[in-house]
Amino acid sequence: MLSNALIKTYLSDPANTVHVFTIPEAKKLIEEQGNTDSRITYILMENDHDVLGFLNSSSNYQLDRIHLTTVAKYFKAFYQFKPNCKLYFHFHNIELWFVSAFKIQVNRLWKVFSNFNSDVKIIRQLKYSAKDVLWDFYRKKFIRKIIHSDSVPVILSEAQRFHLSKHMSMKNAVIFPTLIFEPDTHRDLSGNNTKLRICVPGSVTQIRREYHKLLDVIETDIEYYKSKYSFDLLGFVPENEGMLLQRIKELIIKGADIIWYDHFISVQKFDEELFKSDLILSNILLGDGNGVQSKETAAVYHMIRGAKPGIFPESFQLDPEFEPSVIKFKDYQSLDQLFRKLAEDKDGIQTLKKAAQHLSKENSPADLLKRLVEVSEAV
Repeated sequence: MLSNALIKTYLSDPANTVHVFTIPEAKKLIEEQGNTDSRITYILMENDHDVLGFLNSSSNYQLDRIHLTTVAKYFKAFYQFKPNCKLYFHFHNIELWFVSAFKIQVNRLWKVFSNFNSDVKIIRQLKYSAKDVLWDFYRKKFIRKIIHSDSVPVILSEAQRFHLSKHMSMKNAVIFPTLIFEPDTHRDLSGNNTKLRICVPGSVTQIRREYHKLLDVIETDIEYYKSKYSFDLLGFVPENEGMLLQRIKELIIKGADIIWYDHFISVQKFDEELFKSDLILSNILLGDGNGVQSKETAAVYHMIRGAKPGIFPESFQLDPEFEPSVIKFKDYQSLDQLFRKLAEDKDGIQTLKKAAQHLSKENSPADLLKRLVEVSEAV
């Protein structure tokens, strides 16, 4: 998604060309988003035996800048990589780079096993945590190298800027979204909805989102919600959430209008369903929103992508430009009251939608390119 955003942003200037260094599987996903322009050159890593060599092959091309949008697993190679042009490093989960991997994995395992059920693969979870702790040695060396270089940090929000400023200079940092608004392909497909359609984007798991409490709200008055609301769980239910899936199926049998998926859907299908929604719900765990997010929630960027208003917990800090298109709730007990209020306020929803459309237009490729160019000129 981020690669698509960058490609579309740079190609909004006809004079630009883009080189994408990736793997074959990712190339297919990027191309599915319409990235087949003749100005795009794909350079593929066919195997993982020489990652550093693959990274160093970037010197064979006349590049003005390099964006590192994904740094996972091969931290030693990225640490040893010496680009011959300006480097832009994209932060997603800030905590990953500055907190001990041991502490992170202990907390992760605690969450996994707190929601334990027979579908949880214990050995797989432990193996992943052990690998991540081992990878952390070069991950920390890599980030220290980034801090002490002239690299440009690319972040997702002002909240992340505040959090990251504790560790490095934010003088040249630029905010760039994971998802962008594409005027040429966007369509509002919500006009014929007979019920309010709520999109809940992201993997349907309790690890970082609160699905059970959302289902509690629906279950309090099935008759009301089946007549007023449609809930699209626009992600997929992983195999370790068998109990959650069983509950979803039971509510559907009772009449609740809930859409769910047992597999990853295509980018085109995802966008189509997103465009059908009236509002986007961020059902994050309330403890995740403490005013200084080190990791943003995808719902923020699906608001941009779909030009849709959002529903967020009060504790989640959003940048000021999002506020006109967002409604907030205090806790999941009060979410039922909010849903009932929204169902009776069609004019209010239209006002929110207009604000969301304005926000999205400010995150279209041509506008975002200006943001990236201004940073490069200031550095």
